[in-house]
Amino acid sequence: MVYRSVSLRLILGASLWITLTLALSGTVLVGLLRTQVEQSFDRILFAHIEELLALSDFVDGRLKMRRHPADPEYNRPLSGWYWEVVSNGRILDRSRSLWDQVLPEMTPPSRGQRIGVTIAGLRDKHVRLVAETFSLPGAPHEVTIYVTGPTKVIDKAIGEFTEALVTALLLLGFGLIVAVFLQVRYGLRPLNLMRQKLAAVHCGAADRLQGRFPMEVQPLVDDLNGLLAHNAKVIERARTQAGNLAHALKTPLAVLANEADHLPEEPRHAIWLQTSLMSDLIDRHLTRARAAGSRGVAGARADIEGLAQGLARTLKRIYERRDIDVAVEEMGGLSFQGESQDLEEMLGNLMDNACKWAEHLVVVSARKDGDLLVISVDDDGPGIPAEYRARALDRGHRLDESKPGSGLGLSIVLDMAELYGGRLELERSSAGGLSARLHLPAA
Repeated sequence: MVYRSVSLRLILGASLWITLTLALSGTVLVGLLRTQVEQSFDRILFAHIEELLALSDFVDGRLKMRRHPADPEYNRPLSGWYWEVVSNGRILDRSRSLWDQVLPEMTPPSRGQRIGVTIAGLRDKHVRLVAETFSLPGAPHEVTIYVTGPTKVIDKAIGEFTEALVTALLLLGFGLIVAVFLQVRYGLRPLNLMRQKLAAVHCGAADRLQGRFPMEVQPLVDDLNGLLAHNAKVIERARTQAGNLAHALKTPLAVLANEADHLPEEPRHAIWLQTSLMSDLIDRHLTRARAAGSRGVAGARADIEGLAQGLARTLKRIYERRDIDVAVEEMGGLSFQGESQDLEEMLGNLMDNACKWAEHLVVVSARKDGDLLVISVDDDGPGIPAEYRARALDRGHRLDESKPGSGLGLSIVLDMAELYGGRLELERSSAGGLSARLHLPAA
């Protein structure tokens, strides 16, 4: 499904890249922020070292603190805010917050060197530790001052930022995906328009792709229009050639039939019979060839009611002496998806057959059944018994030799209907005779 949809592939691909980019950007931003927050936190801790250094004096080689730092966190037990003054491996003084604990032993930094690390503090609570070594007047050895602060302060700041960042990135990602969706839909609108135009051509509403298209799509539209025009010319040329061939064959047959008039009755009758059969076969195969070439032609469309009305007027004149009434019911603008010549051939055969057998009335109606048309031709004649209806559709089979014809009419209609993906059914008519129901694709 994904590989068959260009828009879905574009949207999913863009969404994937947007997600990866935003996730990577968020990770980098959080990492950069953590570095900045740790550096800022270290500066605060080093400021406390400076404060402790300013409060420290050595008298007779012993440390005398004028006072402890004023920050109350250094007095709250196990707060994570600790400090120690160490010299030669011995703790000279420490914050009250350490209670009865000491900081983990560490190698003191060299004088002039500063360190800042995260360690597991008391009770496995991580703290950020900074240290610096000094040489103080009156001190027998170098003095190292350690100051710590709880990492939860850093983690809290990072967490608040991360939460806000995730919300912002989610909103940004959603907005970008929506923008991509709209851009893809807008960018592919010419293709959707072309698909609609092709559907209109396919159903017969248009004979070519019409409208303005972007320069990237216009060459394809021009090629399709050229292909449609070429297809129409090829079919028309094939029809003309088939008609010429039929005419070329029928002329010698007519000559043979005329020459047979000078022969004795028995051979004359045989020649007439065979030439008539050959002529009917030529008509049948010519009709099949025309229908086969017309099937699926883009833009082919035929109005049923108008064509039926024209046939009804012709048949009324032909069967005027029998006073046959050929009625065409209103069809609400229904159209056949195919060539009008083919529909005229099928409907004409059915209506002519109905007029041959009708007593007084032939009724033509049509309705739509899903994607198909159901064209009904009913008469008030004797009808066909159910057990003989299938035989009536056989090629060249005539149930009653008293009526004129070759017996090919219904079989021709059936062949043409099947070429269009339809069918022909024979039922009993509500008027008492036969109801021929022709199922064809609707436009």
